[in-house]
Amino acid sequence: MPRGRAPRHLSRVFRKAVARAMHANRLWRAACAACLLAFPAQADIASATYAEPTDRYGHGAVPGGEYGALEVTLTDGRRHRLRVSGGVFEDTAPRLHDFDNDGTPEVVTVFSADDSGAMIRIYGWQDDSLVLRGANSPIGTRHRWLAIAGIADFDQDGADEIAYVDRPHLARRLRLVSVDTNQTPYGFTEIASVGGLTNHKYGSPTIEGGIRTCPDLAPVVITASANWSRIMQARLVDGAFKIEPIGVYSGPRSLTDALGCD
Repeated sequence: MPRGRAPRHLSRVFRKAVARAMHANRLWRAACAACLLAFPAQADIASATYAEPTDRYGHGAVPGGEYGALEVTLTDGRRHRLRVSGGVFEDTAPRLHDFDNDGTPEVVTVFSADDSGAMIRIYGWQDDSLVLRGANSPIGTRHRWLAIAGIADFDQDGADEIAYVDRPHLARRLRLVSVDTNQTPYGFTEIASVGGLTNHKYGSPTIEGGIRTCPDLAPVVITASANWSRIMQARLVDGAFKIEPIGVYSGPRSLTDALGCD
């Protein structure tokens, strides 16, 4: 046998071993593909919108702002629609926020019950369906509404709170509630409230103002005074809202400008 040449039977053994390895690799890849089909990656909520506008509730605080369903689009492209009874979603748009810090957002909505008025409802994606995680107490009377100002960690405890104006056309009271995701359903606790503020004009499609968040500073709620003459800021200090005027209200743009950090 020439020097450096492997025996023929060893070459055949080697070729067979390579063939068996390649076949095993094909089988493994096919099995993995089957596993992925059988157990697809968990989809999460990517976006949300209200759907199925209705005039059944007949409040009219937000023009065209009453809906019979909530629709989410998932990260895998699917859409899911949840229809509600006993009331309507009454709002400008749902908001996505990750309250339990699991990397997937919940959906924050305003639901107005037929007999008890508006409340905050939070929905999550579970078992391939939208489920109600929790809701705060309703205002108590039909055609009584609330307008969410924003969501942030106002008391700097690592958990985010929801700021909203209770009855922006009547009571004009800013409220701040915490959300306890360790409870089932989620627990809501009021932290602070203060009167004389509003963020919505009856019949307007827009909730004005919002939350100013600047580096190294606690969040601030920007609203208008009750008579829409001044721009107001509300800061949480020692568990209570401290409010002060910071400018003259001259329309929605003036509140938007007040959200800047400059």
